[in-house]
Amino acid sequence: MKNKFQFLLPRLLVITAVAGLVTIVIGAIFKILLLATALFTIGTLVYTRIQKRRMRAASMPQGAIQPGLYAHSNPQHAVTPLENSLPANTPKIVPIY
Repeated sequence: MKNKFQFLLPRLLVITAVAGLVTIVIGAIFKILLLATALFTIGTLVYTRIQKRRMRAASMPQGAIQPGLYAHSNPQHAVTPLENSLPANTPKIVPIY
């Protein structure tokens, strides 16, 4: 019986050490993937906000960006709304509970 333990014990220790190292490596890989996913998500959100801001700035008329420059050229329409108002008779969706 003593010979069996002396035969099996070193092999069990090696197998346990190898399994521990494999677990550490797999855990590190998943942590790196999780970090990369989080960084990609944050980068995408920041990029989307920058793009929306650029699109909004590009679609605004120059009078809305600098109203003082165009107020003297046409005094009747010095202040113009940025968005067109919707007609009053457009159909609307009304939820019924």
